[in-house]
Amino acid sequence: MTALEVLDSAVKIGLGALIAGMSTFFLGRHQHVRELEKERIKREFEVLKQTAEQIELFTHVALKYWALIVEWGRYKRTERAIPEARLAALEVCITELFSSFKEMSNAEAKLLLLGYKSAQNRARIYGEMVTSFRREVNRDSTPLTEEQGQAWRTKLLGAREELFDELSSCYRKLSP
Repeated sequence: MTALEVLDSAVKIGLGALIAGMSTFFLGRHQHVRELEKERIKREFEVLKQTAEQIELFTHVALKYWALIVEWGRYKRTERAIPEARLAALEVCITELFSSFKEMSNAEAKLLLLGYKSAQNRARIYGEMVTSFRREVNRDSTPLTEEQGQAWRTKLLGAREELFDELSSCYRKLSP
């Protein structure tokens, strides 16, 4: 075996090792980037899920207020006294509705943080609609007719549906 043959074998072995090392490095780096992206998507899914839950907590309270204020209106229109327990439930619900706006603010902040401005705008519109309902329909206002009550409910649920359509679109954008 000559020196040239030894040198040739060393170059071949060294070149093979260099190619294998570089391949391992680039594949490992690519795999690491993919893992980071998967983790980011997983966190974003979780934040969107939490946002949807917060919006549903707000919706639950808003619809409870709707039900109680419509019931109050029925008693008022028929000039009957509302039972004390129902009046107390309405009082509690008014406070609960005020407090639940914190959930909507948190949900909106999360949507902005993730860059979902359209979804945040829908959340704001929904929250403003509930605010309008609360201002227009309260114990000091004229009681709603059944049709007006149902119209408000339809409006509120329509705004909620548009918001969830937008959130659903955000979820689909994350799916591979």
